[in-house]
Amino acid sequence: MTLNSPSLLLERNEAQFSGKVLFANPEDSYPRNLGREAEVFAWCQSHTTYEQLVRVGMPEETLHFGEQWEADKASDFDHVIIYQPKAKELLDYLLAATLPLLKQGGAVWLVGDNKSGVKSSMKRLVAPLEEVGKVDSAKHCFLFSGRKLGEAKPFIFEDWITTWQQEVAGQRFTLCSIPGVFGHGKLDKGTALLLEQLSQHRFMSGVDKARLLDFGCGDGVISMWLHKRTGANISALDDSALALKATELTFAANNVSDALTVIASNGLANAKGRYNYVITNPPFHTGISTDYSIAERFFIEVKKYLTLNGELFVVANDFLRYPPLMDAALGKHQTLLKGSGFAVYHARQVKN
Repeated sequence: MTLNSPSLLLERNEAQFSGKVLFANPEDSYPRNLGREAEVFAWCQSHTTYEQLVRVGMPEETLHFGEQWEADKASDFDHVIIYQPKAKELLDYLLAATLPLLKQGGAVWLVGDNKSGVKSSMKRLVAPLEEVGKVDSAKHCFLFSGRKLGEAKPFIFEDWITTWQQEVAGQRFTLCSIPGVFGHGKLDKGTALLLEQLSQHRFMSGVDKARLLDFGCGDGVISMWLHKRTGANISALDDSALALKATELTFAANNVSDALTVIASNGLANAKGRYNYVITNPPFHTGISTDYSIAERFFIEVKKYLTLNGELFVVANDFLRYPPLMDAALGKHQTLLKGSGFAVYHARQVKN
């Protein structure tokens, strides 16, 4: 499989990665490719990457998909390799979680594309590590490293949970989030507009027995709002282990854990059965360049997961060309709101 540019930079430096190696936040199949001199493990926050590594034959006992590395798995690593995450605070989280797993004198390696902000992130290595510096660069990617020469603080997951009271669209509840989750620590404006529109929609009465899916659940704000408003059990789907854990924490904080089913999935692949309602602030768009094939695939797939007369609600940046994709898949759509840089769309499954 094709490796991304940061992995190619690691590949040309892999002679330095001997002994026990832990990849934190890998982005492709490179951990499986690392030479025979290394005993390789991978902690994936993306279910897509986890499944990719399984497919290329990486032993499942060396893999973990979750919000933190499992306590009963390997430790005393010689190297920890971190791919620069989009959220800088997630890098702090990954460092805090992996440094206790690294042996004295072991190395942390940080790799990323320049657009990811990896150059400015090098300073985040300085406080917990020694001998921090640039190792290599190529094709607009950079590789930095530092050594663990002192004791690491024990990693306490609970210290990284952000909890607050949220009021939105007539409902008030507790929200929990952890670094790396979309909208960490605050309510996204698009989500707020979506929920305000849902509060006015007729389906909000008498649907306690309906099947509802929150696609791209993040910290669980949509799922929690839907449950509070309708009393229905909610299925919450995300590719991110961090998001799924945050949603579980949100439901636990509101004492309604029994009302939640979480689904780890790349797209809708692991969803089961059909849903009366699919509600989403979809994670398809980053920056100005947009890969519409991802959204197109979702709108085609969601048709297979909606009941007859099942309904889809989507909020998105209003410049994204989603309406023709929705019409092609589901026949037609309604624009419920357009303003403040966002649009809220509604479509119905009229034919299976």
